[in-house]
Amino acid sequence: MSLSATTKTTTATTTPTTDGKAPEASDNVLLRTARANSVRKLTSYESAFCGATAGVVSRAFVSPFDVVKITLQLETRQRSYGILRPSSDGMIACASRILRKEGVRGFFKGNLSAEYLYLTYGAVQFLTFDTIEGMLRRVGVLPKRARSFIGGALAGAVATSATYPLDLLRTRFIAQETSNRVHTSIVGALVQIRAEEGLRGFYRGLWPACLQIMPYMGIVFTSYDVLASGYTWMRRHCGVLASDSPVLRGLDAVQDAVIGGGAAVIGKSCVYPLDLVRKRLQVQGPQLPNFAHGAVPKYSGMANALAYIVRNEGVLALFRGLTPALIKAAPASAAVFYIYGYTRDLVLTVRPHS
Repeated sequence: MSLSATTKTTTATTTPTTDGKAPEASDNVLLRTARANSVRKLTSYESAFCGATAGVVSRAFVSPFDVVKITLQLETRQRSYGILRPSSDGMIACASRILRKEGVRGFFKGNLSAEYLYLTYGAVQFLTFDTIEGMLRRVGVLPKRARSFIGGALAGAVATSATYPLDLLRTRFIAQETSNRVHTSIVGALVQIRAEEGLRGFYRGLWPACLQIMPYMGIVFTSYDVLASGYTWMRRHCGVLASDSPVLRGLDAVQDAVIGGGAAVIGKSCVYPLDLVRKRLQVQGPQLPNFAHGAVPKYSGMANALAYIVRNEGVLALFRGLTPALIKAAPASAAVFYIYGYTRDLVLTVRPHS
């Protein structure tokens, strides 16, 4: 059952509990579903399980786009006589170069660390969102859209901080060439970074990462809620859309994916420059010349990186790799929300009615 059915639960009646009180249910379309005329909601741990499942499955679809995006983010453009000269011709040229130099395997560099990242990130993100949204709902002073934004922003910050070393490893594995490896395994990378850079080395770029992910996930969760609610309203009130044709039932079935992808495009476009800066900061350190063909300059921090890129490469350089990022973000987020919704409804089907 998709969120199309989920969003229709606002008019459903709740099943009383044994003490005569109606069970508490979220008014957020992501966290609830309808079964047998009752509003049912995932527990926090069930939400974490669904988020982890969604993260792992979605990763399988986006690895090549991820590699191309990060490769482009780590490339630099230099001014010559006031003219920006790009180091590559864009997404297609970058993908062709990876294929020519490293073969198909090059599109899956860092995939193991990325799978661990998506598994852990998905679990922590949805667990945190569920917990925070529930706390804010019980306080009862904020409207639903504000709860979605705050819950998404804090969930993104907590999940990013908890999984950041895995994100850093993913970037470094992608930044190295298969013929000139700096790190040969996850364990070896962890040992080497700890020895050469200390614990601080695992968190290079964390500050811009949090500054990016908080508005990004806030926008994504809020956009999802707005788009899902708007779709439900149109299905109820807009003439032919209110019918029950096979085409519209098919659209209902993939509503989670379509709305999730749209929400991701909106969010990613708003915060992309900070994502680019984060990637460049993640390869800083003693091995910097060995990553991305040695093209990334040495930065002292986020502000210095932003200023350097704008001054030496131009403002548009802050959006290098945006096209593959959006191509990746849309299906990745679509898969996350669709798998999350599918897993959620499966869990609630298996779980006995209380």
